[in-house]
Amino acid sequence: MDFFDAQDHARSLSRKLVLLYGLAVAVLVLGVYLVALVAFGFGSAEAGAEGAAFVQPGLFQPGLFLAVALGMGLLIGGGASFRTAQLRKGGGAVAELLGGRRVDPGTTDPAEQMLLNVVEEMAIASGVPVPEVFVMDREAGINAFAAGHTLNDAAVAVTRGALEAFSRDELQGVMAHEFSHILNGDMRLNVRLMGLLFGILLLTIVGRGILRGGFYSGGRARRSSGGRDGGGGQMALIGVALVILGYLGVLAGRLIQAAVSRQREYLADAAAVQFTRNPDGIAGALKRIGAASHGSRLQDHHAEEASHLFFARGTRKALSGLTATHPPLPSRIRRIDPSWDGSFEVPPPRPARRTRPQGSQGQQGRPEGGAAPRRGPFGAFPGGGILGGASAGGGAPGTGSPGGAVGGGLLLGAILASAGSLEAGDVDQARRLLATIPDEMRARLRTPEGALEGVLALVLPPDGPPRDRALEATRRRVGERGARAALAAQPLLEGVGAEARLPLLELALPALRSLPRERGAALRDLLAEILGDDERGGRIDPFGFAVYHLVRRNLPAGVEGDPASRRSGTTPLARLLPESSVLLSLLAWSGAGEGGPEMEARAGAAFEAGAARLPGGGSGLRLLPPEGTRLRAVDEALSRLEMAAPQARREFLTAGAATVEADGRVDLAEAELLRALAEALEVPIPPVRITSPGGDHG
Repeated sequence: MDFFDAQDHARSLSRKLVLLYGLAVAVLVLGVYLVALVAFGFGSAEAGAEGAAFVQPGLFQPGLFLAVALGMGLLIGGGASFRTAQLRKGGGAVAELLGGRRVDPGTTDPAEQMLLNVVEEMAIASGVPVPEVFVMDREAGINAFAAGHTLNDAAVAVTRGALEAFSRDELQGVMAHEFSHILNGDMRLNVRLMGLLFGILLLTIVGRGILRGGFYSGGRARRSSGGRDGGGGQMALIGVALVILGYLGVLAGRLIQAAVSRQREYLADAAAVQFTRNPDGIAGALKRIGAASHGSRLQDHHAEEASHLFFARGTRKALSGLTATHPPLPSRIRRIDPSWDGSFEVPPPRPARRTRPQGSQGQQGRPEGGAAPRRGPFGAFPGGGILGGASAGGGAPGTGSPGGAVGGGLLLGAILASAGSLEAGDVDQARRLLATIPDEMRARLRTPEGALEGVLALVLPPDGPPRDRALEATRRRVGERGARAALAAQPLLEGVGAEARLPLLELALPALRSLPRERGAALRDLLAEILGDDERGGRIDPFGFAVYHLVRRNLPAGVEGDPASRRSGTTPLARLLPESSVLLSLLAWSGAGEGGPEMEARAGAAFEAGAARLPGGGSGLRLLPPEGTRLRAVDEALSRLEMAAPQARREFLTAGAATVEADGRVDLAEAELLRALAEALEVPIPPVRITSPGGDHG
């Protein structure tokens, strides 16, 4: 199943979930109505007289049914709305609800350092913004989860027991499993399910309250009325019924959880093996859970409602296989390792050591323990890549064909095939890219102010009037200290190749989410001012656009709207052709090089190649002039395109890839721009790797 099919499947599953939930609520309403009918409709003569205006003869009593339906709707709907609103901030809110602590970026704990490094590697490799990282310190059980509404508000969390038990390979296997849930659209479904189930759970809580209050008030009423019930019996009956029906509702919720979760756990296990090419990693993690005295069980009282999120069963053993949210450990292990002998014994993990991060840099910018990277016009090109292959000119890979280019539709196929996927080679590539980023810069990017300064260091222009204007704007919006820090960070970027700039930006995103709201707004406005100050006929710098849009999507909650509202819509691409035209024009001009009529001809040919892939063959669409692709116009078009259905996003990326490779060659700037557009559309693309260095389009 490819990324787009997975997204469609998750949407279909979400609709089925809502249908099942509605059916469960309808059954609960009917059950409470029957209990109320017994309590008030078939009670004593006094009760009937007291309720004569409310209770009418017959099995169906509209007044009573309406009262029950409204009350249940308010109770269950209100509870679901409360929990959904509580989790609206994304995965971090889920982690904090379960007792998680955000890992300090400057931590000196070797195990926590290892966790941060593994998460960063997996995120860069998959093209996902680096999620927030949490540790559940009070949990001795071995477990983990990923949660969030979108790629930009995702969080991963591990228990302290897992952090202490896992080797690096095992931790990487578990994180690969969780990233599969992120990539396949499971996160939003799981968080939504948490909110819905809390509404049903409230039924039991209210029933217990009524039961306690009924016994208390009933006893007091009997004493004051000389032994008569005074209505306490009816309330007690309703309280007992609510408790029982609430538990039945929770059981129904468990069945829904199990139906949603079990098969997707098998899929995530298989994906983890594919991602890491190391079945021993995730298999070893599952064996450690089987051997541990605490197993995978969590102590937090919210674990029940979140049980479908976890890597392994987080609650007590299910009453039956039907309510088990996770497959049995032996079944999962045997699917990964058919030769497993049934023993949970595994060698003890070596203690995590405090070492230089995976991104540590050796002499002259060379990754420690590795060969010096080859150089191209955009910096260092690590070996291998999704764009490797014969060039348009017929040269073999690595022979220096023009532009580091590929032809024959290779980019088109690679973009669509790599969307939402992750391969072992991608993880290795991410590790190499991170190795080119100096330790000092990587440490800065993990703090909110350091991330702000690092982003500014990436976009401040070279010497000249644009730089002077950018520095003046920086001092005005973020202060003199911020401007000096950004200037001081720029020398650290000198050894970072162009292909590592986007991963470097992605490292900063988690810290940007922790900025104070006013600082986040100042950064957004400053980027718009700097990147809008372009003296090249209004054309936007491709990397500048990537910075602007990625930063905007990862600012603190409230600066750029509600993260939970950012979701794929249902709009077909045929209704978004003007917006597609703006973005295809941007891609066409980015690869047209410089120079008069030839430049316009190249851009026109590229645009036509991409537009032909749009619905209707792009009839009536024309290449926009450079000033039509200014920052504001591009950003507005992309924001509207975010409401496209998953398959419409596939169609647009197909057109975008055709635009980029229309001239038979692709350079890094073009490919990274397309990747940035894909990320803005919630389509994660692994870092582009070009095997053939060459010249630019100029």
